[in-house]
Formats: sequence, structure tokens, C-alpha cells
Amino acid sequence: MIDIFSRDTICREASSGPVDRRHSSMFPAFGLAERMTAGQLLDVFQRSGLVGKGGANFPMYRKMTLMQRDTTPEKHLIVNGGEHEPGSAKDQYLLENYPETVIEGALIAASAANAKDVLIAIKESAVKAIDSMKSATDRLALDYRSTEAGQISISHVPVPDSYLVGEETALINVLEGSAALPRRRPPFPIESGFHGKPTLVHNVETVAHLPFIVAAGPDRYRSLGPGGLGVTLCTFGPEFKHAGVRLVPLGITLREVVCHYGGGLRSGHKIKAVQPGGPAAGILSELELDVVFEDQALKTAGSALGCAAIRALSVDDDIVSFVANIMNFFAEGSCGQCPPCRMETQMLSNIMMQVKARKATGKLLDQVPIIVRNAAARPALCGLVHMPARPILTALEKFPDEFARYSATTSA
Repeated sequence: MIDIFSRDTICREASSGPVDRRHSSMFPAFGLAERMTAGQLLDVFQRSGLVGKGGANFPMYRKMTLMQRDTTPEKHLIVNGGEHEPGSAKDQYLLENYPETVIEGALIAASAANAKDVLIAIKESAVKAIDSMKSATDRLALDYRSTEAGQISISHVPVPDSYLVGEETALINVLEGSAALPRRRPPFPIESGFHGKPTLVHNVETVAHLPFIVAAGPDRYRSLGPGGLGVTLCTFGPEFKHAGVRLVPLGITLREVVCHYGGGLRSGHKIKAVQPGGPAAGILSELELDVVFEDQALKTAGSALGCAAIRALSVDDDIVSFVANIMNFFAEGSCGQCPPCRMETQMLSNIMMQVKARKATGKLLDQVPIIVRNAAARPALCGLVHMPARPILTALEKFPDEFARYSATTSA
């Protein structure tokens, strides 16, 4: 698989185009982007099929379209590196190893949106990523600002290690000096965000794809995955032989992803289940691993691509303990502003604690879909209210015997 984030790759792909020589040694793809109109750049983004890599998988060009339509003189771009999902390390990987590519992608996005201010948020515990970005901004971004091209200001900001900081309005609050709490919408950030100005929020990985897309062209980018779906970074859990962050083509099967790119389980045991998209994704059984690895197909199967943090369980692993940890994570992550979310996450966590303590009955487990349905039917400030549903419902549906082993009736 070609390394699309490598400076060598980007420079090589850009060399065939009419690069602006003022930026050819620093940001060759940005040099190409500056020769395009905002409309041409938008067309490139749309043809690439790039979606947001933060978990929502929303088409990138749609947010950019709204940003371009806004004629407000002062606009902001926030690059969200507040990566707090358990098991996800892709953004930190990019910030540590490819900071120049993240910066160039941010410049391209800012140019397309006509934003003059870029804030790159990095979780404060990611010391190596912060140091790497500081070195890169000192070495490259400051050089860029001294050229004739423009006045795009780039800075990086450490943010707290809280799951909620990854939510875009909570992140904006933190950057303004307030508490990490989601805001009521509308207005949306693209209408009124950072200090009340139109603000485009993109994930670190999302902007890191842009230099290659602009340099090589959208068709070349799409061709990297079967069916023209492009590629995505995946974080393979420690249970895999090839643990860590790897670039994977979209459009292959999930079985190929875990067996080829992940190398199968380090233990050598057979895989029983896979959660392909982080803690909010549904759990798929081994029989479902031939599903196509792309967001819509995974959603149809009851899961999601999410942030592509891939976890696998062997035949010897305990599904109940795995799900209990996820429910506890969401209960601790809920900010408490919305009663439906607060009650749902606490109740599901308590139910799983009772299951593990062998105190849960079938009637108690029957309450799970009712709790999920009632919470989802009520308004909430952010999407956390929906996040516990897939993992616990799919686990109950596909692995009933594992829950039965913990039941109060069985223990009696």
C-alpha cells in the first residue's frame, strides 16, 4: 500500500503539475491548490469521495460547500486531534510522524474555506505529538507565513484528555476557555462557532488525506481501494499480530482487514467477534466477517466504520466483560447535561455490572432495548446518547449464550 502521507509521495505526485514554486519545497500540494478556484477545489474534494475520519463519515465536501457559501470575512478552521476513543491512535500517529502533511492539509482546507485562522487541537497527554507539531510549525508554517502568499495563521493547542472534548462544540468551548460541554444546536459551528464566527471542524486524519488527493488527483486516490472507495487508517488492538496503525483500502472484506492487515490474533486462536469501528460500533460475529469494509455496508450489518479502531475477541475471550467495559466508558463519558443520555448510560452500565455479578435475570436484560429506544426518542445535545446502543444490542442478539452463563438463574 502506497504511503499517501509521506512527503516523498506527495512531492512526487505533485511534481507532474504546475506547482507554485514559492511552496514547492515546503507544501507542493498546497502550491497546486492555490492555483485552483474555491469551486475547483470543492470539485476535487467531492470527486475524491473523502469523508470525515473522526467517526461520523460525513462527506467532507458538503461541510466545505456550506463554508464556502458563507461570506463572513472572519472564518476559522479547527483541526480536531482530541482523540479519546479507546483503542484509537491514528490521529496521534499522524501528528507524531507526519506533522507537515497535517499542516499542509490544514492549509488546503483553510484556503478552500477562506479561513485565515487554523487551530490544531491535540490532547495534552500526547506529548510526542505536541512536540512534533511544535517543531513542524516552527520549521514550516512560520516560513510559509513569511511568503507573499497570504496570512493563514496556524497554531496548536493542548486540550484536556476528556472523551467529550472530541465533540466539536465541546471542543470549541474548551478552545474559548470554557468547560468541555456540548452546545445546543442550531446554530451549528459552521454558522456560529469559535467566538461566534463560522467555524469548520475537521478531524486530523481528514485533512491529512488532502495533500495526496490534490497532488495525485481524486481518481488516483479513489483507485487505492476496490470500487473506488479510497483508503482509511485503522488502529489494530494489541491482540493482533500486526497491532498498531495501518493504512487499509476500503472496499475489501472485514475478514481481509483482520486476517491480512491485522495478521490475525497474536494468540493464534480463532476469532469469535470483531468490533470494527471503536466503542460505539456494533459487534460482528465471525460468520459476518465477509461484510465489505466501508461504512454503509457495516451499518447495514449492524456495526459501523466509526474511527476504525478495530478490536477482535477470540473464542476464549469474554463478550460480557468486553461490553461491560464499553458501557462503563460511556457512563463515565456522559457530561450529564441531557437526562436521557445520563439515565441511559448509567442504567446500561448498572445492568452490565449486575450481569457480571451474576445477579441479572432475563427480565432485566429485556429492559435493554426499551432503555435504548426511550433514550433515542428524546432530544439530546450530542450523539453520545446513541453510542451505547449498537455494542450492547448486537452482543445480546448474537451471543445470548455468553450472557446466559452469567444469568442469576444459572448461578442458582
